[in-house]
Amino acid sequence: MLRMASRNRCSKAFISAAGVDARFGVTCSNAYERETKKAVIASSMRKILVVDSSKFGQVRPVWFAELADFDEVVTDAGIPEEYAEALGRLGIALRIARP
Repeated sequence: MLRMASRNRCSKAFISAAGVDARFGVTCSNAYERETKKAVIASSMRKILVVDSSKFGQVRPVWFAELADFDEVVTDAGIPEEYAEALGRLGIALRIARP
């Protein structure tokens, strides 16, 4: 999977995370996910982080990206205001999914 992710190019990559923190970045819980996610980010034109609002302010053990590595974030309306503002300052598009 890692070799395939590194060799192929995507116009859009949708990536999930278990934690999103302004200081400690974007994290996941499992070490085996790290290299694949990093390879997909490196080989994609547009990187879209898809997380529910409960992930903001959370830090999990395995770092794989900075928030600034993403072009867009898709989440629900519960996103903390401080993170919505931080995304705006970083020039990251915020899309709120509606039920």
